[in-house]
Amino acid sequence: MSFVEIDDIQDLRIGVFVKLEGSWFSHPFPTNTFTIKSAEDLNTIKGLTDVTILYDPDRTQSADFDDMQNTSNDDSSISAGSIEVEVFNVESVGQEEQTKQEESLIPESALSELLDRRENYHEFFDHLRKVEGAYQKTLAQGQELFQQLSGRRPAGLKTGDAMITNMMQALNNQKTAMSLIDLVGSNGVAWGLSEHAMNVCTLSLLIGRQFSLEDDVLLELGRGALFHDVGYRALPMKVKFQAVGMKVEADPELRLLHPEMGHQLIVSFLNAGPMLGEIIAQHHERLDGSGFPKGLKRDGISLLTRIVMVADHFDELCNAPDHETSLNPHAALSRMYRHVVKKRESSKFCEQVVQALVQAIGVYPPGSLVELSDGFMGVVSSINVHAPTKPVVLLYAPWLCRNDGLLINLAKESTLEIKQAVHAKDIPEQVLGYLSPRRMAMFVHATEPTTMAFNSRRSSHNKSARAR
Repeated sequence: MSFVEIDDIQDLRIGVFVKLEGSWFSHPFPTNTFTIKSAEDLNTIKGLTDVTILYDPDRTQSADFDDMQNTSNDDSSISAGSIEVEVFNVESVGQEEQTKQEESLIPESALSELLDRRENYHEFFDHLRKVEGAYQKTLAQGQELFQQLSGRRPAGLKTGDAMITNMMQALNNQKTAMSLIDLVGSNGVAWGLSEHAMNVCTLSLLIGRQFSLEDDVLLELGRGALFHDVGYRALPMKVKFQAVGMKVEADPELRLLHPEMGHQLIVSFLNAGPMLGEIIAQHHERLDGSGFPKGLKRDGISLLTRIVMVADHFDELCNAPDHETSLNPHAALSRMYRHVVKKRESSKFCEQVVQALVQAIGVYPPGSLVELSDGFMGVVSSINVHAPTKPVVLLYAPWLCRNDGLLINLAKESTLEIKQAVHAKDIPEQVLGYLSPRRMAMFVHATEPTTMAFNSRRSSHNKSARAR
């Protein structure tokens, strides 16, 4: 039987299986369907104002609990009729126990679904850990790279090319078409220039792929993105101590000089091409002429520079120096997209490049915390390229063992969609702790096996019909 709306809230009692319809923040319960088990739960529900309360009669426990009548042990009071009744009751109890045992067995189809879900979940996190490990190794190379560049050692360019080649191979590999990027809960400056550089490089390469750039052009793009802020190394640094730790940043009065300082540094290398110096010198220019240092406009800014400036600005929106002003990835994308659509020819950024960014990382990029249309919370784990508003979401499901995490592919859910993206600071602590949104977010091509590694026991038909 389906849920029925409660006519009078005073009719609620312990044992009723209820459903609370409303937004995630309209009630304090970890799920919107459950059995009322305590007077505290009952009083909390009765005090709710912004929800519709329904109940399921079939799953509601009966309130009529008749006490068993004690019978006398006096043999003279026992009649044949009462013996027959007693025998009948024993048989009934036996049948009820057998029925309960049969009902408690997990159907084969449900067991198969459970095993598949566990396997999908494990493969997802195993893959994430492997890629994160590779990211950390590459990040260590980045720290060495900037030391080499600052010291004007030729090995710096070789180190950078090796890093970019590895990232290009990862992005082109059909099985592991993903990259890790710092999107949630981090600060590029506080963690160091190398981490911000990695973010911008990865984003730029993802955008470049949308333009079908050749590998040699992608390598040049990757260089410009990876080295775009190298000029900061030549500026005086200030150290600030905050509650969350030490923060190192360039002198704000001199920051406008870093594009030109970076250009001067990079052209001192014999193997640095002119495009590399151009990207570094112009990555803070804007198409409307409002950028710096030279106020260049559209015709004076190349496609590769336009790509790096979009990637750089997006990462700055997600990882602002003041964490309170940082935007979630969806909000950052929305702001940039609204700007280019509204301004068109007078926009600061190239509309085609911003559109390519959306196509590359999805409307709701991996790592985005979201509220679904049924009130449940989750974190986006991967994107569906052909359904940008329907990503794969790791659901907040505290009633499940963490080894059985629930991945929901919204592209296969006709009645379920994302209601809104949510900032981490607005999420209850228990939900945030369960989902553990990573500082590294994963970009996965929806057509690759890594998006949802289905169990090999399934047929192709079952994959499409039952996937989660």
